[in-house]
Amino acid sequence: MEVFCLGLPEQTSDTHLKKSFLPVLNALSIYTFHCRKMNKGLATLTIVDAEKAQKLLDCYGPIQNGARRPPKQRLKLFGKPVTLTKSRNNPPDEFLLRSLEEEEVARIQRTPRLIRSMAIKVQKSFAISSFSCGLWDYVGQHAVFVDYFRYKREGTVFFGKSALKISMPAQANHPQLEIEYDYSSIHGSIYLGKSSNPTVTISLEIAPRLYKITPLVGDMSDCAMLADLMESLKMLQTKKPLKSRIDSLGKASDAVAATCFTYQFVLSQAADLQLILSLKERQIPKLVSWNTSTIAPQITYCNQLALFLSSLARQEIPYQLKYQLQMLVWNGILSPDKVTCLISTVVHFNRRVGVDLAVQCIQQLARKVQYAGPEADQAEFELNMLAKFILDFADMGRQDGNYLPYTRETHPNGTWIHRATVTPLGIYLFGPFWESKNRILRRYPDHTDYFMRVEFMEETGDPVRMEQDVSLDEIFQQRFRTVLHNGFIIGDRHFEFLGFSHSSLRSQSCWFMAPFLTETGEPLDARSIIRTLGDFSHIRSPAKCAARIGQALSETVPSVDVELGVVEVVDDIERADRVFSDGVGTVSRSLIEKIWEKYAVRAKVKPTVIQIRFAGAKGMISLDTTRSGDVLMLRKSMTKFEAPDAFNIEICGSGIRPLPLRLNRQLIKILEDLGVSEQPLIALQQEEVDELRETAQSPILAAHFLEKANLATSAMIPTLIRTLVRRGLNFLHDQFLRHMIELSVLVKLRELKYRARIHVPLGFTLHGIMDETGILREGEVYCPIISDATGIREVLVGANVAITRSPALHPGDVQLVNAVNVPDDSPLNSLHNCVVFSQHGIRDLPSKLSGGDLDGDLYNIIYDERLKPKRVVEAADYPRVEAISLDRPVERSDIIHHFLTFMQQDQLGRIATLHQAIADQKPWGTFNPECLILAELHSTAVDYSKTGIPANISRLPKNNRLRPDFMASGPRVEIAENIELAESPLASGEDEEEASYYRYYKSTKVLGLLYRAIDEQAFMKELQSSTKDSNSRSPDVFRSLWSSVQNETAGFLWRHCTETARDIQDIYEDNLSNLMYQYSPTPWASTITELEVFIGNIVGKTHGQTKRQREASMNMREDYERLVEFVVSQIRNKGAGREEALERSIACMALGLEEDGASGSVRPGRNQAMSFRWIAASVCLQEVERLQKSTRF
Repeated sequence: MEVFCLGLPEQTSDTHLKKSFLPVLNALSIYTFHCRKMNKGLATLTIVDAEKAQKLLDCYGPIQNGARRPPKQRLKLFGKPVTLTKSRNNPPDEFLLRSLEEEEVARIQRTPRLIRSMAIKVQKSFAISSFSCGLWDYVGQHAVFVDYFRYKREGTVFFGKSALKISMPAQANHPQLEIEYDYSSIHGSIYLGKSSNPTVTISLEIAPRLYKITPLVGDMSDCAMLADLMESLKMLQTKKPLKSRIDSLGKASDAVAATCFTYQFVLSQAADLQLILSLKERQIPKLVSWNTSTIAPQITYCNQLALFLSSLARQEIPYQLKYQLQMLVWNGILSPDKVTCLISTVVHFNRRVGVDLAVQCIQQLARKVQYAGPEADQAEFELNMLAKFILDFADMGRQDGNYLPYTRETHPNGTWIHRATVTPLGIYLFGPFWESKNRILRRYPDHTDYFMRVEFMEETGDPVRMEQDVSLDEIFQQRFRTVLHNGFIIGDRHFEFLGFSHSSLRSQSCWFMAPFLTETGEPLDARSIIRTLGDFSHIRSPAKCAARIGQALSETVPSVDVELGVVEVVDDIERADRVFSDGVGTVSRSLIEKIWEKYAVRAKVKPTVIQIRFAGAKGMISLDTTRSGDVLMLRKSMTKFEAPDAFNIEICGSGIRPLPLRLNRQLIKILEDLGVSEQPLIALQQEEVDELRETAQSPILAAHFLEKANLATSAMIPTLIRTLVRRGLNFLHDQFLRHMIELSVLVKLRELKYRARIHVPLGFTLHGIMDETGILREGEVYCPIISDATGIREVLVGANVAITRSPALHPGDVQLVNAVNVPDDSPLNSLHNCVVFSQHGIRDLPSKLSGGDLDGDLYNIIYDERLKPKRVVEAADYPRVEAISLDRPVERSDIIHHFLTFMQQDQLGRIATLHQAIADQKPWGTFNPECLILAELHSTAVDYSKTGIPANISRLPKNNRLRPDFMASGPRVEIAENIELAESPLASGEDEEEASYYRYYKSTKVLGLLYRAIDEQAFMKELQSSTKDSNSRSPDVFRSLWSSVQNETAGFLWRHCTETARDIQDIYEDNLSNLMYQYSPTPWASTITELEVFIGNIVGKTHGQTKRQREASMNMREDYERLVEFVVSQIRNKGAGREEALERSIACMALGLEEDGASGSVRPGRNQAMSFRWIAASVCLQEVERLQKSTRF
């Protein structure tokens, strides 16, 4: 039932209302309800139980004859009488009722637990008199808090379900402040002082979130008295959020808050210490009573920092070392005064060992230093111990000579790049890390350390995204704008904004550079380098100009240089104002064979379609066997600007292999709306779930799963598992390998549950090109395929094959085409792993598929009859949006403005999410008018990066805060001693302050059925019960394998290879550690796990991988594959013709027998990697088998 509420104060919010109604409704046994604030003092109460709702009206509603109740019997909220009547809206919202019903069921299920937790009302909010920001230090052996910045204002500290929150009410000239410290960011324990010093002290891994709230006139409790005043101020009220994210608590706090991560709160009442200590919520970190001493610094933090920076700039040491020293301070690892004292040590050992080892020493110091505090060893923070660590590491590194990362010599298309992350509070440094080169980096190979990749991120390392009812203007328009325009100084180099590629724009990252002199003495800075790239003077659109400059900043692989006479530029094929050849050209066989010699050398199948950057052109080229000699044919649509000095064919991607087709939620919803039955979709998902379940039941199936999913293949684990089976050993009896398979399975399961990434065996994902011969008719495509596995060329032939492209939001984004073959003598027969589109018709087919073109777009081909749409509709045809242009040449400030506004106004994710919710709720699904509007807005948002025109959010349908269950967040994965799914912090009894903005209901559509078909908690319990060793006395797999190897290699002398084996292990573990930092979202504060690197998947902290994490996982997998390839080649001694390969592999495997910390590794302070011994074992077993084959009689 819906109840209408009249007479409420204008200033109340939904949260205020819920808090006020809670005791009234609970007294009537009403626990599940929904409040919705409306205008003019109106609100609605939706109560799922109609009988109980009527009981509320009986108590506080109108009397039967319609008369008002006497004042004493009327309900009062905020000091004002409130009138309740039954709403005439009939019936209430279907999806809201579904959500409330689900909530009521969940409440009843957890009632016993709630009764226990609510038996005693637990106080969670406590008054404070001030809070401080500073660092832990030591006086003697006792940890003390050094108070570098104190904010003396009264407020409260609240221990919530997921975060600790500070709130300070508004005062004269000071707005209300809120500070949020996520529990997940608190390192170690929460320390509670004694009654003489009643403090709460926490250490963080990352900075907190700061908010200000514009003060309202008067407090909510005074609403009755201020009603007349507020009525006169109504005209001043705006829709701008009252709550704003801020980047500072004042100038004095800026440097402190950016680099000091220890906070202390002074309680107003010492008695509250015992109440806090009694808090039992599982999510709250460990609470420890500690006699905390607080001291004032001898020198202010700002002065310490200024002295450090000036001292660092004066030093005559390489920039790479200055970067690492500044990283120690900016990342909050050591205080400025400590690092200032270390500079002389660094100068000294740099002369002794050289810059490369010196950099490694400081990096290792940064990783070894613990968080200071009561539980840390104070001796490790003494200057002499810090200096000793650096010198010891340097001496040991010189002894083995293997400190240089392997990538420098083996991968010429990469280079070491420093990185910086700009957050709302700080700038954090990390690296250098190995990155693929772009055109600019290749042009200045001796100056790559003058370039830096800079990201603009949240404190957590995630992109800064819109928060509900929170303004981010101060973060973007003040904090980020200042850094983009002014740059920053590292050591003695001033870095300034250079530009960004198309992909980095969406990931909120860009390139900065510092000025330098070339070998010829030419001075270069950001502006002059851009002038060397080409002529951009004719481009008046900031967005387009930025995109053209970004072509030189895209990561590419160089192939061959070509003479100018090799290049032909021809007209496009156009018809009815449509460009059928948009972004596609051709290449002759002679020239593509030269490309193959440089690119895809090891590929079994050589690509015949390649995505390129060439001079000022970009797009796809396809093999044209009709051309003789070296010919590169480009179309005018490919050429974006003139670049006379860049004649290398740079490669972005190619059709080496057909990519698998995986569905997604958007496509599944469109297929459902086009008449595809739910049964085949459910069946396809169930097939995958069954396959995942079977991996725990059979080692052979587990090996097959890993190969198919391309997980842990670089370490040869599938082959190892099969070898163990032949030797009568079960890999599941080893904890590391068992966790590896559990995490691998869980990653795939969550892709199914939270992203509906269902594999369609009868489908492919392919690059699109145009039929240059003209043989294909309108509505026909040609799909030649060669897979790596078979090497057999096949052509897909079939009528009414479905074709689409992601992202698809409009029902017309899925079309049916005829897949045909071509005559034997057709030049198209030389192509493979692509989809060839016809050049005939009124409108080109790619543009009908989510506005696609042929400059590198991927297309999905579905030839599973069960997934064929029962109908198709006309594709969307949105008017072409002209890019914003200026009446003058584009300047650097214009490009910065575009980058900044894009970060703040990009609504792509928001539009897609809203489309998903509305499509589920409306009877017509994606055909609903609101969804069609969203599809159009999405198209505009996709092009925003190139046009500078954002989607018009005023056209967004109204947000009803109701979401289908498949859009809810799931539990996060915790990787520790076991792989566990942590309970969501708000799963049981939410705090009102932390209640979810959205309500979720059970979706009856196919996406809801698919989502609920997977119970990941039950699946993991079943999986772990299958994988866990049922026999506690099972033999140690590795030691059993070692015994077997010893017996089979008896007589071989291998111990003389032990030192070499240790060197190989050190190289592996150093580079593994680099990858764990490099691909962490907060590499300045934490790492991902060894398991994540090993399987090639970043799990993340949320219910599913973000797009950023998925892309990073792909890059990480490639980096790790190169590392393993190098390590294996070192074990086998390939450089010396495999001399003593068996002996070296035995020595490496023997290191795996040593306990963690007992390996004698030359790297102090580092734990032994568990994966190395299994890589060594894989190589050793292959060498043993090689020996046995060579000695058979």
